[in-house]
Amino acid sequence: MSAFSKVWTWLKWPLALACLTYLYARHSSALNELAERPKDWRFLVLGFVLCLSAALMTFYRWYLLVWAQGFSFRIRDAVRLGFLGMLFNYVGPGSVGGDLFKAVILAREQTSRRTVAAATVVLDRILGLLALFMVGAVSTLFYRHLRQSVELRTAALFLWVGSLGGLIGLGLMLSPSVTRWRGVRIVERLPLVGHALGELLHGVELYQTKKKAILLSVLVSLVAHIGMIGGFYCCALAMRQAWIPDLGAHYYFMPIAELFGVLIPVPGGVGTLEGAIAQSYRSIAAVSSIPGDQAFAAGLAAALAFRVVTVAIAAVGLAYYVTARKEISQALEDAAHVSDAPLPAA
Repeated sequence: MSAFSKVWTWLKWPLALACLTYLYARHSSALNELAERPKDWRFLVLGFVLCLSAALMTFYRWYLLVWAQGFSFRIRDAVRLGFLGMLFNYVGPGSVGGDLFKAVILAREQTSRRTVAAATVVLDRILGLLALFMVGAVSTLFYRHLRQSVELRTAALFLWVGSLGGLIGLGLMLSPSVTRWRGVRIVERLPLVGHALGELLHGVELYQTKKKAILLSVLVSLVAHIGMIGGFYCCALAMRQAWIPDLGAHYYFMPIAELFGVLIPVPGGVGTLEGAIAQSYRSIAAVSSIPGDQAFAAGLAAALAFRVVTVAIAAVGLAYYVTARKEISQALEDAAHVSDAPLPAA
């Protein structure tokens, strides 16, 4: 493990908690007032069900991608590793996240084409982000008035660029003429990495013969994100706040907020996701004649309720961890090394 990874092992949680502490300190009075209000537990339970269903759909998406490569892999394997991945997004050592953990475990369970096996996790993440951008981009068509905010107008542009760019990239990946092009095949003869890149090209060619699996993965992702954001909205309703944006507005800003939670390397996006959501509420309030501080506190309260729900879902991974602790501990050690070096191709 590199010196940076060792330092980050100790800094990532203090940084995440510092973000939450700062957000709370700025709006403590409003949050305390919200905490004292009665909650609508029915909405919180509904939010949990929607978020859990969305998580299970993302596990199925990954199963489709692995199945399309011809690996021996069952749906229950995808569920097991999916829940463990959610768990290790919060408690993995160093810079190891849930995706890296899943990639290492899957590669360890395969006797060949380990690079391709690990790459299915990367493709799973890419398709998930593409579908997230698509959900947000479509919602901008129905909420044009929100573009009065510079932040939300920039978010709309980013969502459309990401969606169109992702769809073009997906189309190129599924086009056999691209992988047959001599300029692409030459990567197989590169020293050191040629074998691994050749395996990846072969994996892409397999996907080209199973386009329906890829398209189904995108469709599953769309439904999953719709359900997850709907679950967040239920968490916001459960807090019984004086004002929150409507459901459609959540589909507008949540994709960008979730992207912040993914890109900034703190455990599970703790602090960064909450801050991005609260700021999005403030931006919407600016075009809705709602006080900014009230909107920010409302967004933070909704995000904290959503955090409780997602942590509860991730806790399911504890059951899997207890039953396979030795194997998982070894995989985490391997993943910590992989975070500093490429995954072996063989």
